Amino acid sequence: MSEHLPTTDDAPAAAGWVRHKVMAMLCLAAAIAYISRNSIAVPVELIEEDLGLDERKMGWVMGAFFWSYAFAQIPAGWLGQYWGTRRALSLYAVLWSFASALSGWASGLWSLIAARLLFGIAQAGIFPSSANTIAKWLPNSERGTSSGALGAFMSIGGAISLALTGLLLSGIDWGPLHVPGVSWRGVFFILAAPGVLWAVWFYFWFRDTPQEHSSVTLEELAAINVDAPVESSPTESREPTPWGIILSSPTMWMICGQQAARAAGYIFFVTWFPTYLKEVHGVQMEKAGLLGSVPLFGTVAGALLGGFLVDAIWKRTGSRRLSRQGVAITAMLLSAVFTMLAWFAHALEPAMALIAAGTFAAGLAGSCGYTVTIDKGGNHIGPIFGMMNMAGNLAAALFPVVVGELFARDYYATSLLLVAGIYVTAAVCWMLINPVGTLFADREMKAK
Repeated sequence: MSEHLPTTDDAPAAAGWVRHKVMAMLCLAAAIAYISRNSIAVPVELIEEDLGLDERKMGWVMGAFFWSYAFAQIPAGWLGQYWGTRRALSLYAVLWSFASALSGWASGLWSLIAARLLFGIAQAGIFPSSANTIAKWLPNSERGTSSGALGAFMSIGGAISLALTGLLLSGIDWGPLHVPGVSWRGVFFILAAPGVLWAVWFYFWFRDTPQEHSSVTLEELAAINVDAPVESSPTESREPTPWGIILSSPTMWMICGQQAARAAGYIFFVTWFPTYLKEVHGVQMEKAGLLGSVPLFGTVAGALLGGFLVDAIWKRTGSRRLSRQGVAITAMLLSAVFTMLAWFAHALEPAMALIAAGTFAAGLAGSCGYTVTIDKGGNHIGPIFGMMNMAGNLAAALFPVVVGELFARDYYATSLLLVAGIYVTAAVCWMLINPVGTLFADREMKAK
């Protein structure tokens, strides 16, 4: 298969906006999901006091989400592929909203763990289904920006969650505006509502393919399909998933490897980073919490710019090697360099600037990972994306344990070197990825 394909520069100049509204709906779903999933981080002490839990048991509660989320990725991705995003994603949103309400009804450790397990299962299908939708609704030249926006809205939702949950708990007293706070149970009940409202709206408005949507014009349909791969088959998603080809593909394992490495680096900055700042740079915990958001905003900015960069290079060159692989390798190597330089920085300000630059660069590579998975997935994007995301979430579940062991031995500064090292690992994985064609075309080429 040729690496260079037509781009949307060859498409009709006039095209509609329905596909962009679809992306807005998916980004909103990502934000709502992260708002509800991360809300438990704020009222931890209130939950422990009310349910009689200690920090260790609360750790089990926190971890329950990630384990079920990781292992449900592949089946949830398959269901979205087979059943269609319209029905599957609407169901997932209702289920995670129900899980949020169940969290508010929890009476003890096991009922809260059960609610978090359901939370993970319900949210596991969001991004495989979204990736499948991007493949059907967006041309190659817009996939990078769309993937970047999806990744950015995850982090935006996470940031909103912390602030919104704090406001709901404390209440609002701004001049004439006075709104009393609610209990931790009330927070979970309130945050169950947006997902249900989104599900109803999405189910009645969205269609699985642009051909089915009455608002899509012929011009927009032509723009969407201008660079559709010739190997696509409208019925292939109903066929059994070819796991033999997927699991024997070196590119598939390298895609999983880069995702695991990036996820491990990301999770360090949303878990142990405030402690790192306190122990290495002597930052007070209150200020450490505020500074902890800096890497997160770096990730958001990188994801947005990365998506734009991927699409811009694709439009100019039509090369997946340059627009996907080239951007990702460069970004991950830069991320490793910036993070390592931060380890050498003794003053807080330059260290924070270098760390933010590192997470920004890692964010650039995030959209490349999503985009290349969509490219390589052919008509089996759901389970393939689920496999990649499972690898990332397993790493996200395990890496905080590794860092915790380092911290227990007073190796606080070493943790940053470890993050730099796994960023190098991500770059190596990208060097071994073949971004051209699909996983199934790779097998056909080897057979010839």
